[in-house]
Amino acid sequence: MTAAHRVPDERRGDQAGHGPSTAGPAGMDPSAREVIENIVQAVREGDDARIRALLATLAAVADTTALLHLRERLYATE
Repeated sequence: MTAAHRVPDERRGDQAGHGPSTAGPAGMDPSAREVIENIVQAVREGDDARIRALLATLAAVADTTALLHLRERLYATE
């Protein structure tokens, strides 16, 4: 992969050696942010029923920014 294909550090959330931000992008719907953090927790706990319910909740309020933030949070290491 060339440098041109890599995601810039500021978009990955690991600026200056810090892990991805749980706060999410500026202007993101606070309810989406809360649901995303709950989804991340449910995934780490392996709670499939809760994941399904939370994804249904997220679908009602999510936009592309929220979905990309969810992806970032799920790929983040603890």
